[in-house]
Formats: sequence, C-alpha cells, structure tokens
Amino acid sequence: MGGLVSVLALTACLAVPTMASAQEATASEAAPSQAAASNDPWIGFNRGMFGVHQAVDGAVLEPVARGYRAVTPGPLRAGVLNFLRNLKSPVVFANDVLQGEVGRAGTTAGRFAINTTIGIGGIFDPAESMGLERHDEDFGQTLAVWGVPAGPYLFIPLMGPTTLRDGAGRIVDTAFDPLTWANFDEGDDVRTARTIIAGVAQREVLIDQIDSFEAQGGDLYVTYRSAFEVAREAAIRNGRADVQDLPDFDEIDEEPATNTPGAAAEANETQPDQIQSAENSVVFTEALSLPTSLQD
Repeated sequence: MGGLVSVLALTACLAVPTMASAQEATASEAAPSQAAASNDPWIGFNRGMFGVHQAVDGAVLEPVARGYRAVTPGPLRAGVLNFLRNLKSPVVFANDVLQGEVGRAGTTAGRFAINTTIGIGGIFDPAESMGLERHDEDFGQTLAVWGVPAGPYLFIPLMGPTTLRDGAGRIVDTAFDPLTWANFDEGDDVRTARTIIAGVAQREVLIDQIDSFEAQGGDLYVTYRSAFEVAREAAIRNGRADVQDLPDFDEIDEEPATNTPGAAAEANETQPDQIQSAENSVVFTEALSLPTSLQD
C-alpha cells in the first residue's frame, strides 16, 4: 500500500501547474467539439481538479522546488536524478519485455548493471557514454502497444494528467517495482523518502518548462492536455515523433482560462503547434515512484 501511495504522490509532481486561473473554468465554458476532439468528455470535472492541483503547486510544490534549485549544485541534482532513474530500471525492463522489445530490454539491463556498479548505485551514468542510451517505459505504454485504447482523459489532483488506461498502468508498475515488496527495517521510511526526494527533483526539472508555457499565454488547461496527448503518443512509439522527452510527468504552461467558448476553441487549435515548435512538449508519463522521463 505504501508503494501505491508513493506512486500517486510522485505523479502529482510530474505535472504540477503554477497558476490558479483555471479554477474559474466550468464545464459550460468548454465547447463540446473541443472535449470530443481531445477525448475529454469529463472536461468540467477535469478543469475543477486542475484548479485544485494548481493551488497545491503554487502553495507548496513550486516554492520547495525553487528552493531546492537555489541551494543544491547542478551536479548534485543530476546525481539525484540519475539515482532515481536507476531505481526505476526494473519497471522499465519489465515493460520492455512485455512489449517484445528484446533489444531495449537488454539495454535497460546493461545500464542497470553498469550504473549500479561503476556508477556507484546509479549516481553517475557511465552507461550513457558506452552507447547505452536511457529510455523509459511504463505499463500504460505496454497496454497501448497491445492495442488497449486510452479511454477518456482524466486530470486528478496529486496525480496529474492521465487516461483511464494509463492510470491503471501506474498501479501495475507499482507491482513491478521491487521496492514495493521489499521487507526490511525502516522500509516504509525509505519508500516515503524516495517519494519526497523524487517529487522535489521532478518539480525542479519542470520549472523552466512551466515558466516557458506561462510566457506563451493561452489556456493552461488546454496546453497541458495537448502536451500530454502529443508527448504520450510519442512515448508509446518510443519517441519516434517530433517532441522533446522530458518528464515521468511527467509533468507545462498557462494563461487565464477564457470565458469565451470561441476563444477557447481557437487556443485549442493553435497551442499544439506552439508546443511542438518551441520544443516544450512534456512527457507526463508518469509516474511511478521516481522520475520517468526527465530532461537533463
């Protein structure tokens, strides 16, 4: 149970918003065609939950992340991310195998062996310099490869953007994580510590992306949703798309949500192109109890 709590808590930090304007949006503000085009039939509920998530981020997550950046040297922050990514290797490996990606599974296993030993527990990433490039996989991607449809888009506070398929996949990934089942003294404390450290580290990585999105303007809720959809599709295709892999999360921008349905629809049409051209698309992947798709 502790592992599941860790997963949900960390996923929240993948896509933490920073502004509160979407709190004023209601279901009546969204054009039906807008919701249908993005498979967002619960847009009223999602906007409300998005506003709650923004409030939590503005009050807690963002200030802590900025403080962490201010007091922690860059090389140390990089080491923390490397360590957390290395811990996630068993989850990535399991999904590589389930997707029939034998070569990628071998790469994941090789990276884990090299970085755990030569890289001192994964703090350093010598495997990268040996040609073993890091990649991310999760069970939501595995289900997509198996042909399972995504289902409706869903935004949940303390979880972030997802779909019914990907949300279920996060629970399965928890079972793939050896630390979920590890039974040792202070095990719960270790899992909790990893969750907190990973959440802060992921939010720090997203600071610049969130600031960039906010500077672009537009409807932040729509921007998040568009970025999630584009980047998630690229992740399922193992990155074979013109998007930037950046965080399990995940994971981001904003402008006050408009009260004019026509304006909202117009923003919805233009923002995906803005996201891609600016190379600010975010992989809100999720999640897990450690970073999944973070940018160095």
